[in-house]
Amino acid sequence: MWSVVLFVGAAAPAALLVGSGRLSRPAAQPCGVGIRRAFCSCSAASDAWSFVDAAFIISCPNADGSNPRLAGIRPLLAEVGLGDRVEVREFPKDDNDRIRGCYTSHIAVLEEAQRRFEGKKDYNILVLEDNIAVSPRLSPETLATVKRYVTEPAAEPRDMVHLAYIMYVPGLEVERTRDEHIVRLDCTPDSVLGTTAYIMTRSGLDALLAEHSRRGYTDGDAIPNVMARLFPNSRFAAFPMPFHRAANIKSLVNAQLDNLRAILFLPPFYTSWERLLVGSGQNTNVLFPALVSSFMLLALGSISELVASISAASRGEEINLVLPVLSAVVAIPSLLVIFYGLSLAPKPQTATLPPDAVTSEAKR
Repeated sequence: MWSVVLFVGAAAPAALLVGSGRLSRPAAQPCGVGIRRAFCSCSAASDAWSFVDAAFIISCPNADGSNPRLAGIRPLLAEVGLGDRVEVREFPKDDNDRIRGCYTSHIAVLEEAQRRFEGKKDYNILVLEDNIAVSPRLSPETLATVKRYVTEPAAEPRDMVHLAYIMYVPGLEVERTRDEHIVRLDCTPDSVLGTTAYIMTRSGLDALLAEHSRRGYTDGDAIPNVMARLFPNSRFAAFPMPFHRAANIKSLVNAQLDNLRAILFLPPFYTSWERLLVGSGQNTNVLFPALVSSFMLLALGSISELVASISAASRGEEINLVLPVLSAVVAIPSLLVIFYGLSLAPKPQTATLPPDAVTSEAKR
């Protein structure tokens, strides 16, 4: 049952769209203060993405043509050096099937990239959604490591490198590699990590589009599910992740979870969980139950201590209630957030491997 709260962010892609994309390119904007601090200059920020052959951001305009989500993301793109590099692809909403809309939009930009670079041996495609936020842990060292990792020859398959991913999913284990800023994402078909920001290599793109050619879209089969089953051991991530799904942008799929996301997707929460996940090397199937159990024990202990302290104070004893109250204030709301997620989160879409599906590793 615990897995449902971990699924909170997994089925919340930014652009749930269908149809032919409308393209535009954001105007170059001044580099932001935050990125100047990290990269020293705007040119350094832009050069950090030189290894990317094409960059797309998927967005969804309103019916009247306005696009406040895209307007809000343009300054961020400029700050991270992508303002004059990224290409915008806008798709109309698929109100009949939002999951299909997300699937179709990602397939469309990857097919465009495949056509554009036909005949090229290797390439790296950056795909973003318009619900990203910059992580406070973004650094030029991390991007330099990603650049080296996706461009140097490798003995092992490297199909995807996530620059942001949802960590609150079942069956996910983050494994360190020889590169300090790269981790391997070992996962099960239920480990749908989202599609907020990722780099797709030539091998990954070919495998994903080949699967699409064989099966097309299947009702309810979200694009993160497809990726989870195709790349169980060939997905990697930047560590620390440069981006994350924004906490304050509303979901186009399951808006009932927005209040919970507003908490879980805050930098203090997701950076702490990222450190724990990477530092422990433990599977989320182990970490999350342990976390819930710890909060339950802490909450029960805090309540017991608070009741005992109030009882002692009522008998005239000199008792300092500050610590018991503070402990209860921290533990009880944290536990309530967890159970709030359990009550609201939808059941995960178990991405069982279809008989005719072939993983990227199996093809090799």
